[in-house]
Parts: sequence; structure tokens; C-alpha cells
Amino acid sequence: MKTFHLPLLAILLCPTSASAQDSQPPFSQLKESVRRIITQRLYTGLDEKAFNRSGDIVSVAVVKTLSEDELVTPSNVKEILAILHSAFACPARCIAGSDDRKPNVTLLLLEHLRSHTSGSLQSEVDETKEFIVRKSHSAGVI
Repeated sequence: MKTFHLPLLAILLCPTSASAQDSQPPFSQLKESVRRIITQRLYTGLDEKAFNRSGDIVSVAVVKTLSEDELVTPSNVKEILAILHSAFACPARCIAGSDDRKPNVTLLLLEHLRSHTSGSLQSEVDETKEFIVRKSHSAGVI
């Protein structure tokens, strides 16, 4: 009789473990991903997935992880823009927390980056901002 309950228990637990995978990653993991991407220029699929699920909190991780000098270095700005693009790629479906679907901190970070860049890099910042605003608007959060 006990062997009958084991498969039933496994079936009942599968949906629980799948939904746990859809939750937002820990803040420390986001910070580690940001640090690795900036220092090693190594961007993995796991980073992409974590950023997709996190939204606005990713900007907090960027600001908490990088110094002001690191934040505005042109090569780092490009990496940061890619990170922010991932964070708002699918706000309606992917981002776990409803507050993180609103790009409040992200828009402030983008304004800061824009004020410390020029030329084509400034245009990239503007394009990223337009993308995030458009995605957030279509998700109904702005």
C-alpha cells in the first residue's frame, strides 16, 4: 500500500516545484550576476532568466553592486543596458512581483546614465528607455 502512495505524492509535488521555479530569484543572485557580467563579460542563460523574472529590482541590484565610476564607464553602460533590456523583455508574463513590473528605479537609472554619456551611447540609453516604457505600457503598468 505504501508503494502506491509514493507515485501519487510525486505527482502532487510536481506542480509545486514547477511554480517555485517561476518565483523571483534572490537579490544576492542578481547582484552576483551583475558583478560577473561587468567584470568578466560573461552573460548566461540563467542570468537572462533571472533578469526576466525580476524587473525593476534589477536596477537596484545594478546600483548596489557598482560604484559610480563603474556605473558610467562606456563599456559597462552597454552591459547595463543589455541587463535592463532583459529585465523588461516580458513584464506582464515573466516578472514575479507586481511592483517590479513598474520601471520606477529603472527610469531613474536610465536618466542618470543618459546624463553621464554622449553621442551614440546616449542614443542607446534613449532606445532602451523607449523599449522599457513601451513594454511596461503594453503590460498595463504605466
